Amino acid sequence: MFPYAMLMKHILAIAVLALCVGGCKWPQQAKDLSDFSAFYERFHNDSLYQMEHILFPIDGFPSAMDTSLASIPDFRWTEDLWRMHRPFKFEGSGFKQELNVFGDDVVTEQVIHETGSFAMMRRFARIDGEWYLIYFADMNPVKKQDSGITIDGGF
Repeated sequence: MFPYAMLMKHILAIAVLALCVGGCKWPQQAKDLSDFSAFYERFHNDSLYQMEHILFPIDGFPSAMDTSLASIPDFRWTEDLWRMHRPFKFEGSGFKQELNVFGDDVVTEQVIHETGSFAMMRRFARIDGEWYLIYFADMNPVKKQDSGITIDGGF
């Protein structure tokens, strides 16, 4: 019975691995993100375009500084709570940007302070050929973990 159980465990592990390799989309660098780059630039420079390219209400977290919003259970960004996002100058700011691409249609952006103590996160998705902001966690204190970063409550 023991060898049979070991064999079944190995077969199950191989099956799960095969399904994941065949069906999972692993983070990868896209070959051409020029359409995302053009979207990203216009998103930060054109306020009407920005509002048209956010799928309100969107999930996320308010800034740790905004205690009035942080106390709302199941917080979501709505048009009336939104503050325009402007271009960020990284040079000399102490912050760095990390973009992760998932498949052809999702880009995750993390802006992290060099100390690793503060970060924000945004997720963008291409839907029907157009890019949209679908998630925004404003600047918050974070904790570094092996799997990435997290704020109290998680992102």
